[in-house]
Amino acid sequence: MKIHILSNEMASRIAAGEVVERPASVVKELIENSLDAGATEILVWIERSGTALIRVTDNGEGMAVEDLALAVERHATSKIRENEDLFRIATLGFRGEALPSIGSVSRMEIISRSPDSSSGHRLRVEGGKKEEVVTAAAAVGTTIEIRDIFFNIPARRKFLKSPATELSHICDVVNRMALAHPSVHFRLRHDERNVADYMTVKEAKDRLQQVLGRDVAKGLMPFSWSRGEFSASGFLTSAPTSFPNTRYLYTFVNRRYVRDKVLTHAVLQGYDTLLMKGQYPAIVLFLEVPFADVDVNVHPAKYEVRFRRQSEVHEAVATAVRQALQREAKGPLAQFHNNEQVAFTGVRESALPYASHPAARQDVPTGRVEAFPAPPQTGVLPVGEGFFSSMNVLGQILGCYLVCASSQGLALIDQHAAHERVAFEKLRRDLNNGIAQFQNLLIPQTLELGPGEVALLEKELALLERFGYLIETVGPESYAITAVPAFLPEGDYRHALRRMIAELAEVEKSETVRQHLEERLATIACHSVIRANRQLEMSEMRALLQELDQTEFASQCPHGRPVVVGFSRDELDRMFKRTV
Repeated sequence: MKIHILSNEMASRIAAGEVVERPASVVKELIENSLDAGATEILVWIERSGTALIRVTDNGEGMAVEDLALAVERHATSKIRENEDLFRIATLGFRGEALPSIGSVSRMEIISRSPDSSSGHRLRVEGGKKEEVVTAAAAVGTTIEIRDIFFNIPARRKFLKSPATELSHICDVVNRMALAHPSVHFRLRHDERNVADYMTVKEAKDRLQQVLGRDVAKGLMPFSWSRGEFSASGFLTSAPTSFPNTRYLYTFVNRRYVRDKVLTHAVLQGYDTLLMKGQYPAIVLFLEVPFADVDVNVHPAKYEVRFRRQSEVHEAVATAVRQALQREAKGPLAQFHNNEQVAFTGVRESALPYASHPAARQDVPTGRVEAFPAPPQTGVLPVGEGFFSSMNVLGQILGCYLVCASSQGLALIDQHAAHERVAFEKLRRDLNNGIAQFQNLLIPQTLELGPGEVALLEKELALLERFGYLIETVGPESYAITAVPAFLPEGDYRHALRRMIAELAEVEKSETVRQHLEERLATIACHSVIRANRQLEMSEMRALLQELDQTEFASQCPHGRPVVVGFSRDELDRMFKRTV
């Protein structure tokens, strides 16, 4: 016979390979169990980066002796009782595979005591072989000790990375759990040394400082958005603050950390043209959806999820991020940042009531010559009502920067970047309204698609036509591109369409074509606006500031460069060694 039944030992090791990838996987599973048990204090103690010892102690509800004996049996769980429970999972752990899988590749000891028991109990499992449950002294809660992980699978042990790398993965697990549960006290010790001690906090912002550090946390602003059954909240960086990778991009679904392409794609789409190419934001996103709308049972380690209404989730996250950034861009107060510095204790000078420039006052006497004449009214906000137009223009320096003053401090504005954003938004508005002109191709470009790609393309044909693409069917799976937007240079237009189709297959929503066209619009805007070393009249400067107030995301140019850099009053005082 070619087909045979695997032994229980072999089946357990295969299952363990899916759940236990490295020591950090063990830490994750054990902390999830502690949180599900209602723990408010969790201590993680590891030795030699988890290869020698992993001990997780909590003050949760513990287990009775009968439950302890069943806890290490495969598919034993306290969190699912009926078929319907699979479709509304509200706990972090639920599969009933973690403890038996861990026990099959390590030497495991569990000591647990429930609140209504006078003593605790201990259970040992070595390489999947379970001993008898015995009485043991214990406080209320559970302690699980894992020694010599992969001792019986030497080949698997060889695949572990360096001790520093494995420790880093464990720290990442603890950090993610701590971000999602600020009301829980987390401690992490490694080889007799405290690595992390996150005390319970009332404000989520305080947990950000504990986990991410003060420098990153102070650049994050809170946001909150809800619509119907979806809500998104958390903290994010306002542009131009960014990072070269996704290290600080955290996404949680119902307080469960996930690595999801749909959520990451939606976050980046929300940032639109505010980030420079190759840069990523820092964001801690908490997405709340009905439990029945998310399937967390698609990955053994539970890092991936599947949404029932994927497009709606994508739109919800992108909208939440975009609206938070829009509010920031309308009044970019973050540009006037306060750097944390040690106060200068030398010369002390009492604060002087500095007055704003006379041109900024509303009580200018009749007949007095206005230093900065107002620009002609063209339907924009009156001077003084917007963030930019309310600033007092002091002049232009180096042929490139406008020097402005406001009640918050001093601001430098890049005239080219500012005009570039204004021009780009006008071009983009025309594009979205379907005003874009198109050019007929002398030789149409043929697009050959597979059976699954045809439906994806046809789904977006109306949008493509609005953007200026004309596509005709020439065969069952063949299409001809006969016209493209007029502002596109000569080239292979099929590449952007193929990227769009691939994206639709991945996240059911695509912005590839729009982004491709907007990249070209950004280039056009860059070459069509005022350049550096161009002297502007005062009326032109004021008109530009007013236009910025009418523009979304006015704090960055379409390539992600900053439009305005500010110096707050406190920062200027420190620079000149003034103390109040």
